[in-house]
Amino acid sequence: MPTAQPTTIPPVAHRSGLGATKRFGVAMLIMATIALIFSTLIMYDKLQLVLDPNFEPACTINTVVSCTDVMSSQQASAFGFPNPFIGMIGFPVVMTTGVVLATGVKLPKWYWYCTIVGLGLGVVFVHWLAYQAIYKIVALCPYCMVVWSMMLPLFIMTLVHVRRETRRERGEVVAHSAFGMPFVVLIVWYLGFFALIADQFIF
Repeated sequence: MPTAQPTTIPPVAHRSGLGATKRFGVAMLIMATIALIFSTLIMYDKLQLVLDPNFEPACTINTVVSCTDVMSSQQASAFGFPNPFIGMIGFPVVMTTGVVLATGVKLPKWYWYCTIVGLGLGVVFVHWLAYQAIYKIVALCPYCMVVWSMMLPLFIMTLVHVRRETRRERGEVVAHSAFGMPFVVLIVWYLGFFALIADQFIF
């Protein structure tokens, strides 16, 4: 008497989740790690300034490149606590996401969407901080600028990746690009940012 063969149904999470290449995950991990390191340095210097008003951070060079002025400003605690706390909480989450993706795990779409929202809010906050530093505080913090420079690529690569993978799910043919992000956008953004700084402090 023939026996019925069991039917294997793939888990729903695998069918509805989105993965990424190992290169994408490693790139996300590296950028988030850099941002976390410099967020931690900012937090350390901020605490030292609180404990010792005469403390001078290593990134204070002159009246223009002055982490002291930026860290001592009201904008440095926009929500009532030092801004680096946000990065010290958020970037480890992004680092963990990069590690998970690099191992080939697929993540549910809701997680990707939450990541996009979180990074998007970070980009908005970074632009506000940049405006405040350049035009209100009139000083630059190199450590802060490193964190800023990591935020936009993290946001763009994640947004573009999700959009492309969603289109591929629908059967569309989508071209690949390095790390899933358009470098032209980043180059234009970096050049624009440099132009604003040059206009304010050089010309």
